[in-house]
Amino acid sequence: MRRLRPLPLFLSCLPFLLGGCSLLFVAKGRTDISSTKEAPVPTAVSLEKEMSKKVVLHYEVKPGDSWEFLAEAYYGSSKKAKALARANRMDPAKKPPVGRTISIAEPVYFPNGKEMDAKREQSAKKAKGPAAAQTPPSDLGEADTAQDEKDVALVPRPRANKAFGSGEKLTFEVRAIGVLGGYATLSVEDYKKVQGRPCYPLVARAKTAFPFSTFYPVNDVQTSFFDVVDFITWGFENDVHEGDYQARNRETYDQLKHRLTRQHNQEPVEDLDVQPFTQDIISCFYYFRLLPLEVGKKYLIPTCSGGKNYKLIVKVVGRERVKCPAGTFDCFKAKPFVKYGTVFRNKEDIDLWVTADDRHIPVRIKSAIVIGSIDVSLLDAVVPDMSGDGGKLTSRVSN
Repeated sequence: MRRLRPLPLFLSCLPFLLGGCSLLFVAKGRTDISSTKEAPVPTAVSLEKEMSKKVVLHYEVKPGDSWEFLAEAYYGSSKKAKALARANRMDPAKKPPVGRTISIAEPVYFPNGKEMDAKREQSAKKAKGPAAAQTPPSDLGEADTAQDEKDVALVPRPRANKAFGSGEKLTFEVRAIGVLGGYATLSVEDYKKVQGRPCYPLVARAKTAFPFSTFYPVNDVQTSFFDVVDFITWGFENDVHEGDYQARNRETYDQLKHRLTRQHNQEPVEDLDVQPFTQDIISCFYYFRLLPLEVGKKYLIPTCSGGKNYKLIVKVVGRERVKCPAGTFDCFKAKPFVKYGTVFRNKEDIDLWVTADDRHIPVRIKSAIVIGSIDVSLLDAVVPDMSGDGGKLTSRVSN
């Protein structure tokens, strides 16, 4: 299991939900908002209708599986056991035959193989008694809860992008425990075709700043390939260099079949089921910027990270004026519901402020973490001229 490393983790605050920031040295001087001309947006036929087709998973029954266990794992309730057995034309009173492939239609959860093994082990311990069932919490966080998903706003998927485009580059000042740790940037690069689809490469690069770089150098590059028409990820690449730790991850999404092919370093390739319209850890942040934000509403974004499926939830809790080096902005304040057991102390320890205009640019992120707190503020931005608006930020109150 990968050990939690405090320094890279406090630098991994962008995107706000799971990580993926870039720390770069920038020229000192006046900060400002400038504009650039966006390249013509490619056209393509939407695949949303095909991606919305009924999801049916195919599962090979393992030793120890029961209909109750499978119903709990995939639907969150053992009460679905009889319906699941009958849908596969089998007797609910008998265990499913080991090695048989069964169909699981319209699942609520999408556990991977390791998660199923862990659930299977926990189920066996429960059968032995309460004492044996007690296990320490995992650093991967606990399962999604019905309480978190309660009252989630059911909004249609975005049809247009008024938030960002190629050429956008956001630069931030990153402070940890009050100490300047570096400068963060997120950029949207020129269009590229991935699996035949026109995509924005959403690129996050990371480098520690002096003096941290002298004893813990970080040089990370993460790229998400985000469909310009359907606003969905088709691929994710991650090259990590943090001190003596190195990792290389490649993920390819088949959004039509709801499948993910993932390779971590030289380990065997994994084939995983994913939720419909799944985002990766970078694209989920950009997708959030496309949503019609309203105070008091919760938004759910299906996301996959490290081969694990999550239902990330963000609640817009208010509207405030926020002052940062780039100016003063009228903002929405949001709280992402982050998993327990991570570097964050609890699921509501992140505050995010995005501009209260169509762009929803993040201007500040503040969070309490295990080792203290982090504060990320917008220094300057290069934004594309969207629909002839001249690259203006209407939410900017003053310089």
